[in-house]
Amino acid sequence: MTRVVVLSPEEAIALVRPRKTLPSFVSELTCDDGVIAVTADLRRLAYAPLPVKIAAKAVPVMHASARITSVWQNIAVLKVEADAAGLPATKLLPLASGTIEKMARKSGLPENAVQLRKDGTVSLDLLALMRGQFTEVTDFRFEGGKVIVEGVPAQD
Repeated sequence: MTRVVVLSPEEAIALVRPRKTLPSFVSELTCDDGVIAVTADLRRLAYAPLPVKIAAKAVPVMHASARITSVWQNIAVLKVEADAAGLPATKLLPLASGTIEKMARKSGLPENAVQLRKDGTVSLDLLALMRGQFTEVTDFRFEGGKVIVEGVPAQD
């Protein structure tokens, strides 16, 4: 038996974020054709580290997208592309890693449930993020404006 969970992009982000709303700096979020895309107005960052605030003055708007490159042993890997005044994702992701780790911790997720890697990829521990809904994830995709997770359901 397979179980399918369909989430809006906002609901998917809420799996990591302690608050159920999108961050105030996100001005657009779409999800389709295997890609999740976000536009962020970095000037709206209220509690950002100093390097991020400085960068926001130089590059106020950032466009980023993530495409799923693999799903294996319940881990999804997403390749991130970003456009912020020519800075590559490999330079931008480390600026967000501390914030993402803190949000995940506050949400009660295990360490490394979300990893921002130096190579411009992000890994997601789908079992941890789905909080016990599955014993195995068999598919993860972005389709029709939704985030779709399929797998073997956990016993209730």
